[in-house]
Amino acid sequence: MLSRLFFAISKFAVRSFFFLTTRWHITGRGNIPRTGPVIVVSNHMTFAEPCIVCLTMKRETKFATKEGFFRHPFIRWGMTSYGTFPVYQGKADRATLRKMEDYLKQGLALAIFPEGTRSQNASLIPALNGAALMAHRTGALLMPVGIYGTEKMRGTGWFLKRPVIHIHYGKPFDLPRSKGKQDRDADTRLIMSRIAELLPPGYRGAYGDNK
Repeated sequence: MLSRLFFAISKFAVRSFFFLTTRWHITGRGNIPRTGPVIVVSNHMTFAEPCIVCLTMKRETKFATKEGFFRHPFIRWGMTSYGTFPVYQGKADRATLRKMEDYLKQGLALAIFPEGTRSQNASLIPALNGAALMAHRTGALLMPVGIYGTEKMRGTGWFLKRPVIHIHYGKPFDLPRSKGKQDRDADTRLIMSRIAELLPPGYRGAYGDNK
């Protein structure tokens, strides 16, 4: 009960913060499946992208987040109430994989940022294979999201300019049947190319020519 109240209050506070400090241009929300498991995959430049996905998705969404954010008890409680769970990078974490599978089996949406960390130059960086692996293990659809403009939310006084943030939801898609790691690498490139298509050329970085 307390966590739900915290979520409602914090979501209102975050929504108000973005409303007062930024302007949004959203397209493609009609592409979001209303039911069934779906993996939301987005680029990641700042702290803002997870918040934006949470606020613009029309359904309950769970978020994979780096373990380091969960080390402080209060922050961990707050993030857990927000639907996030820790991912331990650099090592096999079967418990987290099972949790992600369980969420998708329950028909929920699962948000993954395939790059694994924030891009420092606002362009896509080489991604990890986690989203492709989870899609193959569960058969869930993938929903690409391209977000840009958040890189302007840096430094001092940026909020006075109320930068425009563009949020583009693409069409859900399936991955072809995979036969192993080599195919998974190709599938990750496919996922990132779908995200890149939703971004202006200057943001496509490592996937600017659909590598």
